[in-house]
Amino acid sequence: MNNPNFKLIIILALIFITTIFLLQNTQVVNINVLIWTYYMSVSLIVISMLIVGTLFGWFMKSYVNHKKKKKAEKQLVEESEID
Repeated sequence: MNNPNFKLIIILALIFITTIFLLQNTQVVNINVLIWTYYMSVSLIVISMLIVGTLFGWFMKSYVNHKKKKKAEKQLVEESEID
């Protein structure tokens, strides 16, 4: 599972499937958000949501890692003060 070739094959397969999906879903739909209406292709909407979700996940992971690091540093300082 940690083989780089395996990861490359999975990534290429996902890119291939995504490309097929994007090419087949070019029809335009309307999106209603509160009082605004937008007209976009389905593939553009999916890609936009994918990017937003990826960025949100990346920021959340960074936030959690930052919190863990701060907590570990705080415990280290408290332990050094006790000694």
